[in-house]
Amino acid sequence: MPQPIPTTWETPESTHWEDAKAFLASFEQVAKACRWPKEEWAARLLPALSGEAEQAFQSLEAANKEDYGKVKAVILRADALKTEAERQHFRQFCCWEVEDPRKTYAQLQELCSRWLKPERRSKEQILELLVLEQFLASLPQDLQGWIRGGGPESCSQAMTLGTAKRLNGGLHKHSKDQVRRAQ
Repeated sequence: MPQPIPTTWETPESTHWEDAKAFLASFEQVAKACRWPKEEWAARLLPALSGEAEQAFQSLEAANKEDYGKVKAVILRADALKTEAERQHFRQFCCWEVEDPRKTYAQLQELCSRWLKPERRSKEQILELLVLEQFLASLPQDLQGWIRGGGPESCSQAMTLGTAKRLNGGLHKHSKDQVRRAQ
């Protein structure tokens, strides 16, 4: 006998928002499988929000809190900002007085793990992040800022943005969706 389609989404007791993109993709699969109307998605996601995802949601204007697209966008933007802050924290770490080299090493290792998240990223994904960072750092400041503003998640997305900037003289800012479609 077929099982009835669930009408609620049971979230794990400790919902982990370490990978917001994967969590939201999973939520969307459940929502589609349950055939929830898209207008209900934001309300159904709300009980699962915690930590920075919940803070991002709370930062939305009341009218936007019911729009799943806007909720998803603000959560992903907050996640991207957190990742960038972790990268900068690692890169800007400086130890003025070395009392215990092991402690300094452990701090650097912890900062690097927070940024690169080796427990959830493959070796190839980590290499892509490192090459993307170096690629952006090697560009002139104005182009680097323009490309970073497009939010590339891969080197190919960064190159697409850079090429578009060069071809269009920088007059048109491309959205992340346009960059992804161009690949």
